[in-house]
Amino acid sequence: MIKIANNIFENSQYLKTFQKISTLDLHISDAFRINRLVKKLDELSVEYAGLKKVLTDKYGTTDNDKVTIKKENVRAFSEEYGELLKIEHDLEMELLPLPKSMEDNVSSSELDIIEKFFDLSSLD
Repeated sequence: MIKIANNIFENSQYLKTFQKISTLDLHISDAFRINRLVKKLDELSVEYAGLKKVLTDKYGTTDNDKVTIKKENVRAFSEEYGELLKIEHDLEMELLPLPKSMEDNVSSSELDIIEKFFDLSSLD
């Protein structure tokens, strides 16, 4: 089963990797499975962003998209934000087979991202 924690949504490489995957020439069955995965991740990402905003609104101020946590609230914010980052989700999916078109198009930094979602045993 695929399990992730909210901290993945703070990794900009995660989004770039899935954007790259979406541009590959995929077999229709691979595209379908990846699309299902991306939809689940998008739902969780939106939920995470909403809860993060609740915390930043509660403990800080926002000016021109820059969040500043009030000094007296740093400890409380850090504790709650840390808890939010650790929340795990079971995506109720098995690891996806690695599409052939991805085998030659994935960098080593992207492997760190996709290993959570794809069976990389074919790369051995």
